[in-house]
Amino acid sequence: MGRDLSTPVPTQLPLSKRSIAWEVNAEPATVFVGGGRALLMQVAHPSVGAGVEQHSSYARDPWGRLFRTLDIMMKLSFGTPEVSARQARVLHNMHRRVTGTTDTGERYHALDTGLQLWVWATLVDTAAAVYSKVRRPLSIAETERFYQESKLVAYGCGVPHGACPDTWNDFQAYVQQVIRDDLNVTRSALSVATAAMVPPLPGRLGPAAGVPTELFTVGMLPPSLREPFGFEWNAARQRRFDALITAMRVSSRLTPAPVRHVGATVTVNRKRALRVPWLQKRGGELTQQRLRAAGLS
Repeated sequence: MGRDLSTPVPTQLPLSKRSIAWEVNAEPATVFVGGGRALLMQVAHPSVGAGVEQHSSYARDPWGRLFRTLDIMMKLSFGTPEVSARQARVLHNMHRRVTGTTDTGERYHALDTGLQLWVWATLVDTAAAVYSKVRRPLSIAETERFYQESKLVAYGCGVPHGACPDTWNDFQAYVQQVIRDDLNVTRSALSVATAAMVPPLPGRLGPAAGVPTELFTVGMLPPSLREPFGFEWNAARQRRFDALITAMRVSSRLTPAPVRHVGATVTVNRKRALRVPWLQKRGGELTQQRLRAAGLS
């Protein structure tokens, strides 16, 4: 990448488009394909899964939820100082009202530091994993720089200063500890996963896009979470996954960065989140049909 890693990490948002965080998060695969992995890791936490099922529009407006999430996170991270601060307030106000009871009867609140930390952690872990697979492996120094930059996003999301693990290695130990000790795929998590695995597109577009999306998501998912979600994995699927990664890597290398990053650039520069009413309406209908068919509505 040829970036100067000797300059100090910024002390506050927004991050520069010359940052490693931008390079990683502006990749289309990180945003659009990696999102499924991050979402499944999030909702595998019973409290997060309950919050998403009970309070979000994942079933009635999945495309709108995606557009709004991308708008908030990209502008929070890379917008102007004024826009970044405004998005932080929007995020806080949204989560202030998210409270309830999990499938097992435990109370939760979205502003709980542990839940905020885990949701942020899935985004960071997924972004690094996807970029390394699809684009190129980050060096040890680049990975640490990416992580230190990403901690500013955690603080912007409401995670208290000092709550994030200090280093990338500490962070990886934390992620593995949560996967091992805290995750449990509940009915709420299965409902969200069922809605998310096939893009809600009309006609044959949904199933056609769903095949590579599901393969990529399951292939990137921590192996210990595949069976609880009901995903099969074997040598044949691994070979197809490897072929898909190769194709994505070749496509990424052949496409200039300004073209690859156009979606992220447009998102940061737009005044409002993208809206496509006909797609959002049809997407909600298809998602609710899928949930009813699975007995999860």
